[in-house]
Amino acid sequence: MHSSESRSRHHPHHYHPDPLVQEVLDIWAARFLAGQIPLGDLTATVERIEDWSDWGPEWMKTARIHEQMGEQALGEGRRISAVGSFLTAMSCYHLSYFLSVDDEEAHAHGLAKMVECHDRVLDYMEPPVEKITIPFPQADLVGLLSIPVRGRPAPLVILLPGLDSTKETRHGGRGPLLRRGMAVLSLDGPGQGEMSPKLPIRHDYEVAVSAAIDALEGRDEIDTARVGLIGASLGGYYACRAAAFEPRVTAAVANCGPYDWIDCWDELPTVTRGAFRQYSWSGSDEEAREKARALDLTGVAERITQPLVVVHGMLDPLISVEHARRIAEEAPNATLITVENATHGVSNLAYRFAPWVDDWMADRLGGTIT
Repeated sequence: MHSSESRSRHHPHHYHPDPLVQEVLDIWAARFLAGQIPLGDLTATVERIEDWSDWGPEWMKTARIHEQMGEQALGEGRRISAVGSFLTAMSCYHLSYFLSVDDEEAHAHGLAKMVECHDRVLDYMEPPVEKITIPFPQADLVGLLSIPVRGRPAPLVILLPGLDSTKETRHGGRGPLLRRGMAVLSLDGPGQGEMSPKLPIRHDYEVAVSAAIDALEGRDEIDTARVGLIGASLGGYYACRAAAFEPRVTAAVANCGPYDWIDCWDELPTVTRGAFRQYSWSGSDEEAREKARALDLTGVAERITQPLVVVHGMLDPLISVEHARRIAEEAPNATLITVENATHGVSNLAYRFAPWVDDWMADRLGGTIT
């Protein structure tokens, strides 16, 4: 694993007096910007933050600005503008809560507002987005579905969030897959996004993927005999796990996922361990550590017989590239892509792998790459 010393080498300049705030910025700033957080909002919001306890409240203030703009646009019949404002509000509300779990009321409020802002403009989104429910024990899962305009059933790509991303944040990237003729489902599984208050994280995530495929088997527009998975961060582990145990998965991509989550545990940022404690429904750090042990691909990676692409940033401060190498060595049909100077999720250099991965998936599923 990268040590804290190696993290400081990657980010030698510290700009914020609170080390927790700075650590979050060092690790995720590129992801925030890639997720449609305006640079001006990022800098202005951070300037208002004196310590970590301000993180959630200040991002809620920023989110509210965009939400109000969206409400005004809707009231004036400017739907295109409303969609943009509400989606930016959604992203800001997501930042307000996803790693800030100590204040349970504020966390629940931020999550609810994120979902609300996305739902407000579902009917106006382009490409179109349908919110679906997926029958599942204890509580139905929820997903966002988009289908390309074409005359025959489309193959399906399921986008799997990680520890702290959600179906809303993942579905924003549906465009390139839809243009290649593939339907896209972004899934909130157990412990993720809208489902996190209803179901805790499960190590056997294949149950969620299987339920999603079952739910879509009756749709004439979708060919569930051709299913691809793309998972990022902890979603990379989920993609591997699902490919190993769900034979209807045709191909999979794991982006910066762990082989063995407990091996990362001691080096994870405090806020990440807190998020896992929250979403695994653990009552203590010790209980969270024990639950983390179950997220392990030992004896599992070797069962992934489908084509698998394993992508990893060489400067990932959360999960060492050695995890990717081990997955690729054990999965019999794996391709490993390591990206120099890339951080977690390869968010800072997505162009170096994302178009190729989209083409690779389209080629495996029978989409279009020309």
